[in-house]
Amino acid sequence: MPTRTATTRPRSRATGLLDHDADFLNRFAAREEQAREAERPTPLTVQQHAKYRKKMEGVRFIKPKYAAETEVNVSGIFGKWKRYCDQMEVGDWEVTIQNLTRATMEDFFLWVCEAHRIKSWGTSQEYIRQFQQLYTSVTGRYPDRNDIRELCKYHDRILVSRFDLRAPNVAMANPLRPLELQRFNDSGCYMIICYTGVRPAELVHNERKPPKDGSLEELFGVKAVIGVDDDDDEEPADPDSAELCALLLKETVRRDRVKALCYEDILMMVVRHPVTGRATMAMSIKFTHHKGCDNKPRPTIFFLTRSKKLLFCPILLFLGIALFNDAFYSDCLKDANSVLGTEVLAGYKCLPMCWKQSKLKTPFFRRVAKDGTVSEDEAMLYSTLRDHMGDQSEDAGFEKRWTPKFGRRGAANAANGIAPDSVRDQMMRHNPRYFMFQDAYLNRIAKFHLQNTFLEEEVEDQMFRLFAHVSLTRDPRATRDMLEEQRAELKHGQYRFDGQENEAEIRELTANIKSKRTQRKKQIVKEHRENYFYHRPTWDLERQARGEEIVEYVEPAIDLVIPERARSAEILCHQPDNLSDEEIARLSVEVVELYVALCGKRETAKRKRPKPSAGLDPPVASKRIKLEVDTDVEFKPTPTPFPLLIHPDQCLECISDERMSVEERAFRYCRPQKRNDHFDDNHLEAKERAERLGQPIICNNKRCKDVKLHTMNHFRNHVHSVHKIKLRTTEQVQQRRDRKLKLRRSR
Repeated sequence: MPTRTATTRPRSRATGLLDHDADFLNRFAAREEQAREAERPTPLTVQQHAKYRKKMEGVRFIKPKYAAETEVNVSGIFGKWKRYCDQMEVGDWEVTIQNLTRATMEDFFLWVCEAHRIKSWGTSQEYIRQFQQLYTSVTGRYPDRNDIRELCKYHDRILVSRFDLRAPNVAMANPLRPLELQRFNDSGCYMIICYTGVRPAELVHNERKPPKDGSLEELFGVKAVIGVDDDDDEEPADPDSAELCALLLKETVRRDRVKALCYEDILMMVVRHPVTGRATMAMSIKFTHHKGCDNKPRPTIFFLTRSKKLLFCPILLFLGIALFNDAFYSDCLKDANSVLGTEVLAGYKCLPMCWKQSKLKTPFFRRVAKDGTVSEDEAMLYSTLRDHMGDQSEDAGFEKRWTPKFGRRGAANAANGIAPDSVRDQMMRHNPRYFMFQDAYLNRIAKFHLQNTFLEEEVEDQMFRLFAHVSLTRDPRATRDMLEEQRAELKHGQYRFDGQENEAEIRELTANIKSKRTQRKKQIVKEHRENYFYHRPTWDLERQARGEEIVEYVEPAIDLVIPERARSAEILCHQPDNLSDEEIARLSVEVVELYVALCGKRETAKRKRPKPSAGLDPPVASKRIKLEVDTDVEFKPTPTPFPLLIHPDQCLECISDERMSVEERAFRYCRPQKRNDHFDDNHLEAKERAERLGQPIICNNKRCKDVKLHTMNHFRNHVHSVHKIKLRTTEQVQQRRDRKLKLRRSR
């Protein structure tokens, strides 16, 4: 039998990846050299270890490791405790907490309920838990268990009834109903929440900023509480003692990325279907930064596949955002056709798509500035997601404002009973032994038709899909602006001045009046919606009793200014059910291209009465387009001229912004002062940043693109001489900022 002899000839590969292997070896060698140069902490000597043992004999308590959010919460209750000790004159805060009594604790929480707007007993109970952590961090011992039990009984029997504290919110949405909000906005965040049950804070940024008064460092600056018999302060300070004391300080552990969904958490791939053999898109998302992840990491990976209903397909939306950001590593993946048309090679089951190295730590959902620019490294705020979703739910006609938690609760109840309890708890990141789902997330409505079961009749399972709270109370007629005309008739109180105030004081008082009027308008809308939903059934019954004809509600026609949004709305909201796979593929490509185009558009606040401008062509009326699969309609906005001379009440930056609609670009403010307020709040910061960095300031007018301006005064002179628009000077801008800052501090 012939034997195989060794040879020095390199073996050829069928894949032809030898060039890539050379690049890999070079990167590996560079990374190995960098690891060798990394310095490790110098080990302690025998004498230093002896001193350290002596020092640790006086340490009687090691502070527990709290998450960053927990430290901020404890710092908040710490500030309340210091204010209580100061206002109630009970003595120094540290001495008082060291000699804490049960009566002082009960009086402290009575003061907290009096001085703060606490509406739910869930909030006050959370304050009690935070106060126990504060007591432990300061004193180095745990509070007396009997005192805590008495405090809880005092809270339940006295504080809850005295301040009429309500139960915590446990509202829950029907699993199918939340996706209706997709018809109002293409929200990828909310789709992921509904499909995975993930916490919203894992998708967007929800970390609170630490307090600036130094309380966080004062509480958690050291890792240990030193005993009172520690006499190290009497010893002379030598280098060894200073180094050993530094070991008791808290090390700062920083992440190299934001605590939100980033590109490195997403994997897009093309897989071969095991039944049909066709290539299809799929996506996996790894959630790492969950609640308590700093102490107990519990990463979870969810896989998402294509949906036949394009409106509810998150892969297409994610693909559109990734293409707009040019995030794919391969140069051939530049449009929807190149991605969706990718095939899996023979012999392979999956073809992953890699991201660029510069995009891995970038948040996927990013923050949008006032001027419409998307931040490169700042993630979207949770408050933005919450407010947008609340506004959309009111526009959709629901009685209560929805929050992202509705989708999480709906996903948990949808999985309950279908998936095993272990899988459900893994999806929700719940510890099974605490029964958190049964306590807080389980729908209070029993989803079982016991009546017909007892009567041995057919069970009405479909009826129970309607019996969710937010589903039954929907009225499409109840929009947010349904009180706009009547609200204008309400008279506000008359505010008069005695003539002794100076101009600055009058401006501050006027700003306070405007703020109170805004709060009053919000309160009017809130109470009107409550009154409407309470009396609406009675009004409908009375109309039927009087024999009046009730006009059926008709869904409004899709009439949008931006042509790309109008076309995407037609496709997503009126998609036929009997489409073939080829037709769905063609529509998917068009939808992704529309998503990419919409990422480059900018939507601003709605104008009540936009006035047509003489400087721009009138807006082209958008017409309804019938959805046809084989159509090759392309939406190309009509080019608009960029005049040098525009109306004095128009914004030069907005009129040159092609991302905005024609009506928004041609909008006229009531007077130049309001236009200058808009410019200072939305466009001035970017100009000043360019001046500080030494970059040229550019006028966005199409005919002035080549003009390089170096200072703000140069830019103001250019705008005044060429475009006949007078902006505020640097002194006037600073005076306005000082007034706003003073007003904010007074509040």
